[in-house]
Amino acid sequence: MKLRVSGNVRGWLLYASAWVPIGAVYGRLIGDQAGMSGGKAVFAGLDYVLVPALLGVAVWWISGRLRWPTRNTAVFFVLQLLFAAAYSGIWLALVLVSIAFGTGLDRAIEIIGTFAGWQLLTGVWMYGITAGIAYAIRVTRSLREKEAARARAEAGRVSAELSALRGQLDPHFLFNTLHTLMALVRRDPQTAEAALEQFGEMLRYVLDVNRAAHEDVALADEVAFIRNFFALEQLRLSGRLRVVENFDPDTLDCVIPSLTLQPLVENAVKYAAASRVEGAEITVSSRLERSSLVLEVSDDGPGITDGADSGSGLGLRAVRQRIEARYPGNSTFEVHTSAGKGFSVRLSLPAVAAPRRVEARGALPGHSRPDSVIAGIPR
Repeated sequence: MKLRVSGNVRGWLLYASAWVPIGAVYGRLIGDQAGMSGGKAVFAGLDYVLVPALLGVAVWWISGRLRWPTRNTAVFFVLQLLFAAAYSGIWLALVLVSIAFGTGLDRAIEIIGTFAGWQLLTGVWMYGITAGIAYAIRVTRSLREKEAARARAEAGRVSAELSALRGQLDPHFLFNTLHTLMALVRRDPQTAEAALEQFGEMLRYVLDVNRAAHEDVALADEVAFIRNFFALEQLRLSGRLRVVENFDPDTLDCVIPSLTLQPLVENAVKYAAASRVEGAEITVSSRLERSSLVLEVSDDGPGITDGADSGSGLGLRAVRQRIEARYPGNSTFEVHTSAGKGFSVRLSLPAVAAPRRVEARGALPGHSRPDSVIAGIPR
């Protein structure tokens, strides 16, 4: 049967054991002065430190009620001096009582008078050490709890933003796609059927990611997803949306956090292609650099002026935070843009191969393979 010891019990056991060597030192001093044998001297020393050890429990209680740091430092230290004096006085009184049991009160007072001053100073000194250790433990514990709470809050915030990101297939995209599909059903049922299948693949991917016990997917799956996204947007934007793929085949087996590329390509379509009559060309690429997987989404759209915040959108911010949290110190997220010179997002993360290749699925007819231009779906 395995005995489990709680943290509080363990702490008090450590506290009690810490007084043993102190008692041994006092026992040695008492033994040298009184000519006691080793065993009796140690026992006398432990008996002597029993009082300050028990009083230390009260000091711990005080440190929990009179907190540090405090708003009124002067009051804090005045109260500590009063507690130290009380601690020292109680210790001296209990020593007097202990001696009186063996010698009588008058003789005990006479004996106490020979070392009362030293005893009072020792009591103040012992209170200071005990209180200092108690406050150090409490402050350290408080800092750890605050750090843990901060970490939990940060994890919760990132998780909330991830949930928002996973559910954020832009409503405008969904509504626009449905309207486009409704028009296609009347004009071109065959194309509408293919597009509906592609739309279903996108929704299935998002649902699968939400239901999965882990967040990782093969890059090939993410590529299939954004191909579906581009194809459906091309139904609406036609020639205004021109897409270039440049995926290194060796990267398609790499693992990435799910929905890493989707916010980047959606951002490019929304602000570069859909916002201008002439549209834009969007380039999506992947490559290996040493032990890193580098992903880049860039466009030749209007870009952002130098004074604007180029990475504050929910999607970009969530991707940045996920990458930084998942690969601390081992990832980068860079945004390059200027007025009239397009917008580019480049991120790198450790290149880790998936256990098995997951093939990119669901590309509509007309989608290009690597190093070619997506021309759109047939009309």
